[in-house]
Amino acid sequence: MRYSRFVRRIAVTGEASVRLVSTEDSDDGTLLDVSRKGARLYLNRLFCPGQKLTLMLNLPWDEPPVKVRLATVKWVHQGTVGVEFLKVENDERVSLDRHIVDSNPSDPAIVAYAVVLPALGRRSGGRSLFLTGLRRLR
Repeated sequence: MRYSRFVRRIAVTGEASVRLVSTEDSDDGTLLDVSRKGARLYLNRLFCPGQKLTLMLNLPWDEPPVKVRLATVKWVHQGTVGVEFLKVENDERVSLDRHIVDSNPSDPAIVAYAVVLPALGRRSGGRSLFLTGLRRLR
Protein backbone atom coordinates (compact mmCIF):
# COMPACT_ATOMS: atom_id res chain seq x y z
CA MET A 1 0.00 0.00 0.00
CA ARG A 2 1.37 3.40 -0.97
CA TYR A 3 1.49 6.14 1.65
CA SER A 4 -0.23 9.31 0.46
CA ARG A 5 0.12 12.78 1.90
CA PHE A 6 -2.94 14.94 2.55
CA VAL A 7 -1.24 18.04 4.00
CA ARG A 8 1.45 20.33 2.69
CA ARG A 9 5.02 19.94 3.86
CA ILE A 10 7.12 22.92 4.90
CA ALA A 11 10.83 22.66 4.08
CA VAL A 12 12.95 23.23 7.20
CA THR A 13 16.44 22.49 8.37
CA GLY A 14 16.65 21.41 11.97
CA GLU A 15 17.97 18.74 14.26
CA ALA A 16 15.99 15.69 15.26
CA SER A 17 16.52 13.14 18.01
CA VAL A 18 14.78 9.82 17.45
CA ARG A 19 14.24 6.97 19.91
CA LEU A 20 12.82 3.58 19.01
CA VAL A 21 9.98 2.77 21.44
CA SER A 22 10.55 -1.00 21.54
CA THR A 23 14.29 -0.98 22.33
CA GLU A 24 14.98 2.65 23.31
CA ASP A 25 17.82 2.74 20.75
CA SER A 26 18.37 6.31 19.61
CA ASP A 27 19.79 8.29 16.72
CA ASP A 28 20.27 11.94 15.85
CA GLY A 29 19.53 13.24 12.40
CA THR A 30 18.38 16.17 10.31
CA LEU A 31 14.81 17.35 9.92
CA LEU A 32 14.18 18.01 6.21
CA ASP A 33 10.51 19.00 6.17
CA VAL A 34 7.51 19.00 8.45
CA SER A 35 3.72 19.13 8.24
CA ARG A 36 0.95 19.03 10.83
CA LYS A 37 0.82 15.26 10.55
CA GLY A 38 4.41 14.18 10.04
CA ALA A 39 7.96 14.85 8.95
CA ARG A 40 10.77 13.70 6.71
CA LEU A 41 14.12 13.05 8.40
CA TYR A 42 17.62 12.13 7.30
CA LEU A 43 19.01 9.56 9.75
CA ASN A 44 22.20 7.49 9.97
CA ARG A 45 20.33 4.46 11.26
CA LEU A 46 17.92 2.47 9.14
CA PHE A 47 14.38 2.13 10.39
CA CYS A 48 11.58 -0.04 9.03
CA PRO A 49 8.01 0.94 8.18
CA GLY A 50 5.69 0.33 11.09
CA GLN A 51 8.27 0.95 13.84
CA LYS A 52 7.11 3.24 16.64
CA LEU A 53 9.30 6.21 17.64
CA THR A 54 9.47 9.20 19.91
CA LEU A 55 10.91 12.39 18.42
CA MET A 56 12.42 15.64 19.62
CA LEU A 57 12.36 18.19 16.79
CA ASN A 58 14.49 21.33 17.00
CA LEU A 59 12.77 23.60 14.52
CA PRO A 60 14.28 26.92 13.40
CA TRP A 61 12.51 29.32 15.75
CA ASP A 62 12.90 30.56 19.30
CA GLU A 63 10.45 28.14 20.89
CA PRO A 64 11.50 25.01 22.81
CA PRO A 65 11.87 21.82 20.75
CA VAL A 66 8.69 20.03 19.72
CA LYS A 67 8.30 16.65 21.39
CA VAL A 68 6.34 14.01 19.51
CA ARG A 69 5.31 11.41 22.08
CA LEU A 70 4.55 8.76 19.47
CA ALA A 71 5.19 8.50 15.73
CA THR A 72 5.29 5.65 13.25
CA VAL A 73 7.67 5.10 10.35
CA LYS A 74 5.60 5.23 7.14
CA TRP A 75 8.37 4.85 4.55
CA VAL A 76 12.15 4.65 4.15
CA HIS A 77 14.06 5.72 1.02
CA GLN A 78 17.82 6.32 0.55
CA GLY A 79 18.56 7.36 4.10
CA THR A 80 15.41 9.41 4.57
CA VAL A 81 12.52 8.36 6.75
CA GLY A 82 8.92 9.54 6.58
CA VAL A 83 7.12 9.55 9.92
CA GLU A 84 3.51 10.15 10.87
CA PHE A 85 2.79 11.87 14.18
CA LEU A 86 0.41 9.83 16.33
CA LYS A 87 0.60 11.63 19.71
CA VAL A 88 1.58 15.27 20.12
CA GLU A 89 0.67 17.33 23.20
CA ASN A 90 -1.54 20.40 22.62
CA ASP A 91 1.20 22.94 23.45
CA GLU A 92 3.58 21.17 21.07
CA ARG A 93 0.90 21.13 18.35
CA VAL A 94 0.29 24.88 18.78
CA SER A 95 4.02 25.56 18.42
CA LEU A 96 4.15 23.43 15.27
CA ASP A 97 1.03 25.11 13.85
CA ARG A 98 2.53 28.55 14.47
CA HIS A 99 5.64 27.62 12.53
CA ILE A 100 3.58 26.27 9.63
CA VAL A 101 1.44 29.43 9.48
CA ASP A 102 4.51 31.68 9.68
CA SER A 103 6.31 29.67 6.98
CA ASN A 104 3.42 29.60 4.52
CA PRO A 105 1.05 32.56 5.09
CA SER A 106 -0.38 32.35 1.56
CA ASP A 107 -1.72 28.80 2.03
CA PRO A 108 -5.49 29.24 1.50
CA ALA A 109 -6.26 26.54 4.06
CA ILE A 110 -4.62 28.48 6.87
CA VAL A 111 -4.58 32.12 5.76
CA ALA A 112 -7.75 32.89 7.78
CA TYR A 113 -5.96 31.76 10.92
CA ALA A 114 -2.85 33.86 10.31
CA VAL A 115 -4.84 36.79 11.71
CA VAL A 116 -6.25 34.88 14.69
CA LEU A 117 -3.06 33.07 15.68
CA PRO A 118 -0.97 36.05 16.91
CA ALA A 119 -3.78 36.94 19.31
CA LEU A 120 -3.53 33.50 20.91
CA GLY A 121 -0.94 33.36 23.64
CA ARG A 122 1.13 30.23 24.19
CA ARG A 123 -1.06 29.38 27.19
CA SER A 124 -4.27 30.73 25.66
CA GLY A 125 -7.50 28.85 26.13
CA GLY A 126 -8.40 29.80 22.56
CA ARG A 127 -5.93 27.38 21.03
CA SER A 128 -8.56 24.64 20.70
CA LEU A 129 -10.63 26.94 18.46
CA PHE A 130 -7.57 27.45 16.25
CA LEU A 131 -6.82 23.73 16.03
CA THR A 132 -10.44 22.80 15.39
CA GLY A 133 -10.76 25.36 12.60
CA LEU A 134 -7.50 24.28 11.01
CA ARG A 135 -8.62 20.66 11.00
CA ARG A 136 -11.92 21.60 9.33
CA LEU A 137 -10.14 23.41 6.50
CA ARG A 138 -7.82 20.49 5.77
